Amino acid sequence: MKAFLTVAFSIVIVALHAQSLNQNWKKELTTSLEQFLNCEASADNACVKIQGDALNKVYKVNDFFSQKTGRYMTVNEVSAFLAQSTTWTALGPVYQQETLTQAQQFANEKKAVVAVYKNASGIGHVALITPGELQPSGSWGLNVPNAASFFLPEPNRSFIDKGLSFAFTKIMMKDISLYVRKY
Repeated sequence: MKAFLTVAFSIVIVALHAQSLNQNWKKELTTSLEQFLNCEASADNACVKIQGDALNKVYKVNDFFSQKTGRYMTVNEVSAFLAQSTTWTALGPVYQQETLTQAQQFANEKKAVVAVYKNASGIGHVALITPGELQPSGSWGLNVPNAASFFLPEPNRSFIDKGLSFAFTKIMMKDISLYVRKY
């Protein structure tokens, strides 16, 4: 009986911390994209909030909200957070098909996955891998995962439900890291 209760308790604990997917994620991200396209850079960081909340909209994970600062993290802060996080792990280089396939598989298993680009000057971008199918990319020469991307400096380049290669050029591939959240 004790062993049964231990197993049952363990299952409940795992269920409480298991990955989750918002069933309305695509509709909510579409609304967020519309808001983002109309967003003006402001002191309250409304545009950064829309960008940062995308992870929460899809996977119900609010890891990119900083309790310390009371706001969503900037791209550079997200990059630093992921690099030292114990709840996120690096998958591998995006120029390997196996890594891209694995990223899409994790997203389809309701596990949060993000792609982070950071250049030598410290300027970067974060794209969210979303559930879907791998898509052939002529520019990358690989099948890439489905993604959503909110570009602060160029809002008209923002998208949901396109291949990851729409967010990054081929020359950027060597500087892109994929991370998956541990559950």
